[in-house]
Amino acid sequence: MKKLIISFIIMLTATTAVIAQNEVDALRFSRLQYGGSARYWGLGGAYGAVGADFSALSTNPAGMGLFKRSEISFTPTFTGAKSSATFYGTTTDDSKSSFNIGNLGVVFVIDNPNSNSGSDWKNFQFGFGYNRLANFNSRYLIKGTNTKSSLLGKYKEWADGNAPDNLNAYDTKLAFDANLLYRPDLTRNIYSADVLDPINFPGIDQMKTISTTGYMGETVFSGSGNYQDKIYFGASLGILSLRYDETTNYTESDKANRIPAVKGVKFNSFDKYESLLLRGTGYNLKLGVIVRAADWLRLGAAVHTPALFSKVNYDYNTSIASYLTPTNYGSTQAATVYSTTFDLTTPLKLIGSAAFIIGKSGLISVDYEMVDYSKARFQPSVDYTLENQRIKDKYQSTSNIRVGGEYRVGQISLRGGYGIFGSPYKSNVNDGKGTLASLGIGYRTADYYVDCAYTNYKMAEDYYLYGGDPANSASLKSTTNMFMVTFGLKF
Repeated sequence: MKKLIISFIIMLTATTAVIAQNEVDALRFSRLQYGGSARYWGLGGAYGAVGADFSALSTNPAGMGLFKRSEISFTPTFTGAKSSATFYGTTTDDSKSSFNIGNLGVVFVIDNPNSNSGSDWKNFQFGFGYNRLANFNSRYLIKGTNTKSSLLGKYKEWADGNAPDNLNAYDTKLAFDANLLYRPDLTRNIYSADVLDPINFPGIDQMKTISTTGYMGETVFSGSGNYQDKIYFGASLGILSLRYDETTNYTESDKANRIPAVKGVKFNSFDKYESLLLRGTGYNLKLGVIVRAADWLRLGAAVHTPALFSKVNYDYNTSIASYLTPTNYGSTQAATVYSTTFDLTTPLKLIGSAAFIIGKSGLISVDYEMVDYSKARFQPSVDYTLENQRIKDKYQSTSNIRVGGEYRVGQISLRGGYGIFGSPYKSNVNDGKGTLASLGIGYRTADYYVDCAYTNYKMAEDYYLYGGDPANSASLKSTTNMFMVTFGLKF
């Protein structure tokens, strides 16, 4: 069952972490990292050197040092995920929406009582609360007539050479017990299937639905200090909570009656159901600094240590139902629920930032982020040698760039942002690149503020219905739209 959890590492990398049937799923989940305030996302997430926003606790905690007054903020968020899948010339669309809390927290500003006596430390800040780092809600529908392969062909490859009692209880044994796989010669452990018997593969109608829910959230505790109103230091301890729930339904059917009966038995269709639930808790540390190099320029840097996930709970369930003629040959077979736990270490993240302050009229900010996906590791390494080697072989370091701007007109602020997220795949074996565009508006007074933001995240990638054979590859396009409102009160 390790092959089912290998790609989970990618979901959790960077600030999140993803399980899926393969690395394509994992990449999609790992790139949907939304969270924080409306001002943060109005600037496209380019906030590392801006500061004075609760989202800084989970990005660059030195940004807390720019708070001058204590503040509490709350961000309800609506997310709508749309998908389009093209498989053997058939394009299908699906969508899913959800509502969650983007953040909720408070920052306290404590003036240094010795500042009047010449101390260079102006004030200190302490903050705690919650930031949502990833939203795993999505739904895909993939269907088409595959003229090159069948899932049962993959099962035959895995089954050949094994006696029926030694087949995998979660795939080939289910197919065998449901009369989808059989041995033409009972003296040999060589298998076949009705859909594979014709000399020329006649094609099979395939459909797969993938529905996911879940989140990555961070309860964060942070502290910062303001040195001479020129250098700001900060640190955050993050307690990460993970829940990922995936349900897939896969069907192969002979709607066009292409497949002939074999020994009086006619294949009609089969369904495979799978459900996956992961729950876990992890920890990481974030350190940051912001330097006011000039009145018009702030420079920031932050490092996020690897997140340490211990005893992640993994529960997997699957069943296969076959529909054959005569009907008594068909059956439903269910496997025992597979449960285990594992430990996980995600990669280090480095962020460099710059913010150009345009007087009281606004600002332009830029963030550069580097994450090396190949550094993720399952623990203990001795038990996951093969899986960790595959991670090193398949993935690489990626660069993410975010740019944002804000223009103020009186108490109104207009915002916009754009981000480019690099592919973690080596040698361009898949796409996986993403882009983010955002717009925002805010109204601020001395004592309270209301900010709104809209983001649009797009990504294209390939998805393999089973295995890694291009014969069962679908082209996916996903669009995630998010709308949020942040309410803030200063005291």
